[in-house]
Amino acid sequence: MSKERRRVVLLATTNPAKVAKLTWALDGLGLSLRTLRDLSPALEPSETGATHEENAAIKAAHWSRLEGCLAIASDGGVRIPALGERWNALQTRRAVGEHTSDEERIQRLLELMRLYRGEERRVRWTEALAVAEAGRTLASWQADGDEGYLAEGFDPTRRRIPGFWVASLFHYPQYGKCYAELSPEELAQVDTSWRALKERVQAWFRARPM
Repeated sequence: MSKERRRVVLLATTNPAKVAKLTWALDGLGLSLRTLRDLSPALEPSETGATHEENAAIKAAHWSRLEGCLAIASDGGVRIPALGERWNALQTRRAVGEHTSDEERIQRLLELMRLYRGEERRVRWTEALAVAEAGRTLASWQADGDEGYLAEGFDPTRRRIPGFWVASLFHYPQYGKCYAELSPEELAQVDTSWRALKERVQAWFRARPM
């Protein structure tokens, strides 16, 4: 693969929130970034991994094979211990709906949690990244974020992040806000999973001959 071609990296997602995070994670590396919106429609892979890291690797490998360039993918989810087997962070759509809007998913999760209070609403976010080329995973990482609590209600007039519906419910008591409302300074304190992943992926790309 030519040097010029290797500098192209595909952001293997159509989710606008994930595109923004992946772009941020790769900032300053001098890469030419493309997204799936730049390409012809194609079937997405089945996310059959046993961890978020495995799912990220499945997606990155799939799109790198189809498009013939480096691809980076992410996979994440919120762990909700109180719900037990009724909630799987790897398969949230089974619990809140496959073809539903962000607001519908918010309301369905609120309904699932309606009997829980206080510490029972404690949750944690986990995020993973993977880089692949020609269908082969080259590197992958997984990191846990800070803990928070699921809010007991939802105000549709407050700021939301399209494509990241959980951000409207993931509440940080120390700020009195949900993730979607945090300032950049506050995000820098609590977004520990993405911060750790950015450090790792930046180090990997800087060590890789281009």
